[in-house]
Amino acid sequence: MAAFFCASGRRLLSTAAEVSEFPVPIARIRSLARAGRLADIDATVAPLIPAHLKEVISALSVVGLSDRASSILSTIPSPTAEHLNSLLGPLLRRRRHAERVPGLLDAHPSAPRNAVTWSILAKSLCITKGADEAVYLLHGEEPPSLHLYTAIIDSYYKQKKPHRAEELWRDMVNERGIAPDAAAYNVRITYKSTTGTVEEVKELIRAMREEAGLRPDIVSYNGLLRVLGRHKMVDEALEVYKTLQEKGAEESTEVKSAPECATYSCMVIMLCNADRWSEAEDVFYEGLKHRKVADLSTVRKLVVGLNKAGKGRAARRVVDGLRKKFPDQFNGPWKELEKDAGIIPGASNKEKEAEEGEQQPAKTAAVVA
Repeated sequence: MAAFFCASGRRLLSTAAEVSEFPVPIARIRSLARAGRLADIDATVAPLIPAHLKEVISALSVVGLSDRASSILSTIPSPTAEHLNSLLGPLLRRRRHAERVPGLLDAHPSAPRNAVTWSILAKSLCITKGADEAVYLLHGEEPPSLHLYTAIIDSYYKQKKPHRAEELWRDMVNERGIAPDAAAYNVRITYKSTTGTVEEVKELIRAMREEAGLRPDIVSYNGLLRVLGRHKMVDEALEVYKTLQEKGAEESTEVKSAPECATYSCMVIMLCNADRWSEAEDVFYEGLKHRKVADLSTVRKLVVGLNKAGKGRAARRVVDGLRKKFPDQFNGPWKELEKDAGIIPGASNKEKEAEEGEQQPAKTAAVVA
């Protein structure tokens, strides 16, 4: 996917090159869909269906063509739950698409359901109607899964109904005997990171590790960084960030703790808010080196802040770095960063650089190289 939107709708460039091995040309399909060239889309995916059926269904669903994806699924003599989930899962990215999940599920009664299918249905109901509308799924014919509980608990937290979330947590653990996994713990950590104290988040991570025997992952540590930022504990957050960098360089493939897009976004915002511009730059360039760029609003905050702090040349370097790293994806709202940085399209901008006479920080220069 060339450029994509995270759950909150903020545009990212993060995986622009990392998914080049994806067998379906989703950027081309999206472009054709926007142009209304449906016949060309059919011609593009037709030769890919025999070997990459699930990927084709998923790609069509991602770009909003769930009707076409559903038609392809209907042609499969013996569809699997994975085929069905590849149709439904991508629809959760946008509310107006999530509304289609129940109807599409009913349209394929012969396709088997699994725990992931029911959690997708639960999430769609939570997104479009609220968690109360999904609770009935916990009392169906099949015993509810951890995935299903986690989806509804997460929704209650997002609806700022922590009492209902904790009730379901106790029901899951004490009544059903379902052991939470890292994803379930991370739902609680994420909520506390935005509403609780540093001690509460640290206690959840401790319980996750010592009582549940689980290894905190990058989502867990992002929660810790977020709560540290809320309480303006920037130096401690930097220590956690540096530890994550070290772990990422030597981690196993089982538990991912290397910094990701959300990590870099959190740290850049935190450092910008503290007017620690050189350190914010360094974190940004570290993410850029790994093709994990902070979201657009965060990068804009960095660029605008550098300009206001009298570091116009540094602001232009940030934008120039993005243009060079993602030449084909630096478009749309990302192009507006040029204006924020004071870059004149087509001009060399050397006069401004000469006037400012700034020197690029040694660490930043090394990262960009």
